[in-house]
Order: sequence, then structure tokens, then C-alpha cells
Amino acid sequence: MTKAEDNNEHDTSPTALGAYVRAERERAGLSIRQLAGLVGVHASSIMRLESGQHTSPSPDLLQRLADVLELDPGELLAFIGVKPSLPEPRIYLRKKYGMSEAEAQEIVRLIEERQAKKQTEGNKQKRE
Repeated sequence: MTKAEDNNEHDTSPTALGAYVRAERERAGLSIRQLAGLVGVHASSIMRLESGQHTSPSPDLLQRLADVLELDPGELLAFIGVKPSLPEPRIYLRKKYGMSEAEAQEIVRLIEERQAKKQTEGNKQKRE
């Protein structure tokens, strides 16, 4: 269960989104003005979002909020009905684990090698 689901019990209303953003902003120790500045919007936009008055925030705004608040963008996007596809593994590893590009590429290479080996072993067993 994601934090959004846990905190809001699958509630996708603007009020639930606002409460979630407010809680995460406070957890990050940011004021409304600070968050607005980091996201690149006016403070009134954040106030309206947190109060549930901003009923249709754009995916771009939610992505920027997720980036600043270090949240899974999918959690915020789920509030507006967007079901994001899985991220490319290299990007996921960099965001989730703070890996460098080189580290993420190495992990992806290892996974791909393992998958190829597994596929080859499966093909050998089918022929036997």
C-alpha cells in the first residue's frame, strides 16, 4: 500500500490530495511560499491545492511537487486518475536509490545478463 493509499484510504478527492500534499510539505519542513518557489508556482496555487479548491491540478504540477517533496510521482498522479507506466529501470534506480548514471547502467546490465541466462537455460530445458 502506498503512502497516499494508506493516508487517504483510496480517496481521490481534491481534499484528500490537498491533505496529502500539506502533510508531505510539512514533513519536508517547507512553508507554502517555499514549496511554491521550488515548484515554480504562486503560493496561492499551493494554498488552493491544499484546501481542495484546486480541483484539477495538471500532471506537470504534480510531477514537480513529487520531485521537490521526494515523492513517487505515481502516488500524486493517482489522485487525478493517471496510471503511469513503469519507469525505465535506469531512471528508477537513480531516483529510488540515489545511484549515479554509471551505477544504474551497471545494475541494468547485470539484470539483462541474468534474464538472458535464464532465457537460455529455459530453452535448453525445453529441448531436452
